[in-house]
Order: sequence, then C-alpha cells, then structure tokens
Amino acid sequence: MTISVIGLNHKSANIDVREKFSFSADNASLLLRRIKKIKDISEVIVVSTCNRTEIYCDSKNGVEDIKNWLLAEKEYESFGKYLYIHQEEDAIEHLFKVVAGLDSMVIGETEVLGQVKTAYKIALENKAIDGKLKRLFEYSFSVAKNVRTNTDIGGNAISFMYTSILLIKKIFSTVEEKKCLLIGAGEMTELALKYLKSNNVNEITICNRKEEKGKRLAVENDCKYSNLNNLSNIIHEFDVIITSTSSSLPLIGKGNIESALIKRSNDSMVIIDLGVPRDVESQIKNLDNIYLYSIDDLGQIIENNYKIREKSIKDAEEIIKFKIVEYKNWLSENSSTEIIRNYREYVDDITSGIVIKAKRMAKNSEDINEIIDYVSQTLKNKLAHETTMKLKELYPNLDEDKIEKLNKLFKEN
Repeated sequence: MTISVIGLNHKSANIDVREKFSFSADNASLLLRRIKKIKDISEVIVVSTCNRTEIYCDSKNGVEDIKNWLLAEKEYESFGKYLYIHQEEDAIEHLFKVVAGLDSMVIGETEVLGQVKTAYKIALENKAIDGKLKRLFEYSFSVAKNVRTNTDIGGNAISFMYTSILLIKKIFSTVEEKKCLLIGAGEMTELALKYLKSNNVNEITICNRKEEKGKRLAVENDCKYSNLNNLSNIIHEFDVIITSTSSSLPLIGKGNIESALIKRSNDSMVIIDLGVPRDVESQIKNLDNIYLYSIDDLGQIIENNYKIREKSIKDAEEIIKFKIVEYKNWLSENSSTEIIRNYREYVDDITSGIVIKAKRMAKNSEDINEIIDYVSQTLKNKLAHETTMKLKELYPNLDEDKIEKLNKLFKEN
C-alpha cells in the first residue's frame, strides 16, 4: 500500500479552477464514503479549503482511479493538468508543509491547521482512517506545533485581513466613518471584526444565512444583524463589503451592484471576496467606482509586498525533515510488527492442523514413531518448502545487504 495525495492549490490553479473543485464540509462524509468504494483504497482524508482541495489516501494503486473519479465527478476531464500527485515521502513532506503553513498563500498562517484537523475529525467519525494515514496526520499536528514553537514562521505574518484593511485605507483615506457589511459568520468574519474594530470602525452589520449564529456574533461584537434574504435591499448602504461564505453560487450579482450604485449616486464601494467558490460575480470588477478583490488578488498583493522570512522557513524545513525520518521509522517498525504477527498466525495455522491430526492418530492407537514422523515431515514440508518457494520469488528483488542479512539469519539458527 502507498500513501499518496492528489489535489490542486493556489500554486497549480487559479480561483476559476479551484472553485470548481471545492467541497463543502456538509458533503464531506458522503464524499469519503464514495471514495472508499474505489478499489484498493484502505484509508482516505479529504481536505478542502479556499486555497486547496486535496485527497490523501493509503492505496494499492488507487491514485489514478481517484484522479479519474474526481475529474468525472466534477465533469471537468480536461482540467487534469491542474492536479498534482505526491507519493510516499513526497506526500508526507507535502502534508507537513501544509500544516506548518509553508505551502499557504500567506506563509506562516495557522488557519489551515484548523481546517486539516477538521478534515481529520470528519474522517475519524466516518471510519475512513485507522492505520498509517491516521498516524501520519497525528504526526503532522506535532510538526505544526513544533514549527510554531521553535521558529518565527508565524511572526508578523501578513494576513488576508491585514491586506484587506490596507486596501480599504488606500481607497478611502479614512475608514472610521465607513459603513461595513460582513457576509458570513465564520472564522474570516471574526477576523474581519477584529481588524475593523481595531481601526475604529463602528458601523458594522453582519449578514448571514443562519440567523442564530449571525445574531449571536453580532450581539457579541456590538454590531447590527440582517438576514441574508434581505441583502439586495440593504447592500447600497455600505461602503465596504467583506464576504466569506461556503455558498456554491454567487450571493452578489452585477445587477445588485448596479442598482446599489444608482442609489449611492455612484459613491465608491470596496468589495473583498474571500469565498471559494466566489461569493461575488467577477464581472462586477468592470463597473466604475467598484473595487473588487478576490482571494487570489490579495494573495498576489501579499506576495509582492513582503519579504519571506528565509531563516524561519529553513528552520521549519529542518523540523519537517526530522519528523519525516521519525514517521518513516514508525512505519518500518509497524511493518515489521505486522510481518511478525502475520508469520506467527501462519505458523499457528499450520501447527494447529498438524496437532489435531496427531491427536487423532494417537487416539486411534497408531504407533508413536509414525506420529512423530508425520509431525516432523509435515512441518518440514509446510514451513521449509513454502518458505523456500517464497524466497525464490523474492530473490531477484533483494539487494546485497538484504541477501546478506537473510544468510546470517539462517546460519545463526
């Protein structure tokens, strides 16, 4: 069996492609069950965030099958060029870099760790992992903690929300008097609240599909609340809109903004769309006095405006190298334990059958020498002959070191 990952991220595909392959948390359980039905897949975890969709698996030869299934499932067979596949040590290293924030659009960010932990929890609940992959993800969480504790990789990280505030300030000379609308009630909205409040923005409205969650967040942060169904009636009131939902369809269309601009007498609006799939139709960008930024736009700004902390990254990579060796040692120990267990079961099966036959012979008062001869000869045939045949099959694939170790093993015994 081989540990593999197949997926796409912000490096291999732009948002137009990524949003087509995103999976919501609501259908993760169904997705896991469907992938588990693919032949020769023993374990699977699906990680889907705004910047990546990745399927990790332990399989015999199921990676290509998963690729074909994924492309057929999304009905985009021509998009295979955007997918990457990593196997064995490359897959292990990739996961460790993901949870450590080294593979993120914002180097050092921690949100991805929480997202991977959620994916792990869903896989556990659906009994989709129970062996090597389960242990690999547990190791990855240790990697993330180690990197966070022993490097400055997360220090002064330039986040999406920080960049968003800078953009808003660049377009509006001051943000204190601006009216802001936050669509969604997840982690990104909570971050937006934190940044807006720290910049003395007081007129904030939260708009969410699930009223209970949205109202609770609004009350906790001294904000107004409006139901998502009322969005088209109030959108013109706001100078800044930050949206981050898991909606599969856009929430704000070109017509909504055109109507809003008329009511606003063409006053400028800044729209930050952090949704994947996108919450805002991209054509809105072409309207006058509208400043629309997608998550990819922000990522480009971040990349262009900060110096990656090279020493911290190198330190993190050293930790990852060490943890890869540690995990591979565990794999080796686990494999040897499994081999020993399987061999003992094999010997037990053989000896139990021989013992039963020998007891039957004794019960029939057969000669003790004949019984001993039977036991001796049968053990020799079963153990020596079958082991010899297996060794002959394996011999062409063994290197000199393994052959020497086998020779020593049999000479010593």
